[in-house]
Amino acid sequence: MNLKKENKQNSGQRVTQFPKGKKNSLTDVPGVKAGHLTVHKDFQNKLGKKVSVRTGFTAVLPYAMEKEMRLFAGCFILNGKGEMTGYEVMEDFCYLNSPIVVTNSFNVGKVYDAILSYGFALKRDEIWPPLVVGVDDSYLNDMNQFLFKEEEILEAFRKASDGQLAEGSVGIGLGLSAFGWKGGIGSASRLLAHGGKKFSLGILVVSNHGHRSSDEGGGSLTIVVGVDIPVLPQQIQRIVRSLVSNLSLGAKPNSRDTVSCILFSTANPMNMENQGPQVFDFQMIDDSFLDQIIGAGLEAIEEAILNSLLKATPIRGKLGRIVRAISKDEFEKFVKEGRWNDEK
Repeated sequence: MNLKKENKQNSGQRVTQFPKGKKNSLTDVPGVKAGHLTVHKDFQNKLGKKVSVRTGFTAVLPYAMEKEMRLFAGCFILNGKGEMTGYEVMEDFCYLNSPIVVTNSFNVGKVYDAILSYGFALKRDEIWPPLVVGVDDSYLNDMNQFLFKEEEILEAFRKASDGQLAEGSVGIGLGLSAFGWKGGIGSASRLLAHGGKKFSLGILVVSNHGHRSSDEGGGSLTIVVGVDIPVLPQQIQRIVRSLVSNLSLGAKPNSRDTVSCILFSTANPMNMENQGPQVFDFQMIDDSFLDQIIGAGLEAIEEAILNSLLKATPIRGKLGRIVRAISKDEFEKFVKEGRWNDEK
């Protein structure tokens, strides 16, 4: 069975090797939900100073969170200068049992606490440690002037869906920029086949990298990968390291940017009801298939980054700063100068 085909994408009319999923989104992976909380408002603080809030968060729910369950997961971080809670535990034990949330650095603690409250309300015994990634949106957002309320965080979790994921200037993407233009949320997916079985790979990116000025704050590229392929922890590590190391020139962050890549697999779910069984049986894809997973992942990451630019809208934020969206001509030049268009 061979699902490879040439498929021109809207993103730069690039010829792709792997077909897209139905929604071309992270939510093409069965069972995965995602959602955003977007906060866009202006007010005066107690000192009479104008405050511009351009922030939010983006959440990925890898499975139905009312279930007492673990999924195999792993992460690779390059130039780690940001915040990520739960990273060390995931590194040690190689599993994930909470939502994955990307928010601004000053709200990491609020979201962490809300995930615990969410688990307690669902009567979960095990939803620790929450996996929360912090990014710097301080160029457009008065980051030190606004914290989320727990109820609005919980409501966003409840509203997360497996439908088409909104992209661009939404969620944590509202206050972000990339390559000098408005960045934010991007998503894409690819379909694969091996051994007579079909699989899905979905990508979500948070593009806040390639900054051309130090005034834009700390740069970062956050990548969340979901698959329904039965990969075990040592294979997950090979995949995430390869994805970060082999980003094409067009997608590549600069030397100052933090790159975080988190991968989870919905295959081999570990049911932990009543503390789980004493012995688990797992499936594992053959290592010969890893190159295809990495190739499909790189393709989807590149498209997701382009989508984060294409879907973004211009934003005016803190101190009246404006980050404009990329124009059609600029986008075509950006694609041409990169290595996105590999067609001969």
